[in-house]
Amino acid sequence: MYLLNNEGDMPISLSALRDHCRIIGDDFDSQLTRAYYAAAYDIERRSSLLLRPCGVRVTLRGGSALQGFVLPVGPADTASVVINDGDGAAVSGWYVDPNRPEPSICIEDMSQFVSDVTYTLTYNAGLAAIPNDLMVAVLELAAHHFENREATAPIQLNAVPSSVWSIVANYGRAKV
Repeated sequence: MYLLNNEGDMPISLSALRDHCRIIGDDFDSQLTRAYYAAAYDIERRSSLLLRPCGVRVTLRGGSALQGFVLPVGPADTASVVINDGDGAAVSGWYVDPNRPEPSICIEDMSQFVSDVTYTLTYNAGLAAIPNDLMVAVLELAAHHFENREATAPIQLNAVPSSVWSIVANYGRAKV
């Protein structure tokens, strides 16, 4: 599991979402904002791709748990990866393997990583700019959440447009 130390602003403005939903004025801004964040977080979780710059923190037990550990979200700034021991001191004897499809930790000296110590791995991740097709996916999913705010309705509800998930599928961790 990972935690976000800090989160940048979401990359799409509320006015862009209003425009996409063909809404004039700000009467529905609170509902649109909720739908937008739900859509963006859903896409982030399903793709392991952060849509905005964030600081990421992962806590792991030492020993073999660190060997080959894949950074949980990306795209990762692998130059920013730091591993600290239980006392907060930076640990050396490891590197991020650039030859794997997903950034992974490789341990050069396992004696540096004691199995009964908890280590903290921190790094920066996220997109600097969101590609247009991914922006469309976020807007479509947010509009779907906005239009279908309830789980039940007197009319038939529509499924999430398949175009959303086909666009997101192009942005798996190894494809960024």
